[in-house]
Amino acid sequence: MNIPFVLVCLTIIALLIYSAVRLNRRINERLAELDAERERNPLDPFSALMELSRLQEEHKRGRHK
Repeated sequence: MNIPFVLVCLTIIALLIYSAVRLNRRINERLAELDAERERNPLDPFSALMELSRLQEEHKRGRHK
């Protein structure tokens, strides 16, 4: 068995696991921030619907020019 190859592979696997754990923590922190922001400023469904319809109208007008 090639010991240096196995050690290099194990090192790469350890680095990938560390990177995945770090990324997972950052994503979870960002999701927690977004949840806190939504709790402070709840979304008004009617204003969101009006914004969507406005964007659709702008998109339609832009396409017909």
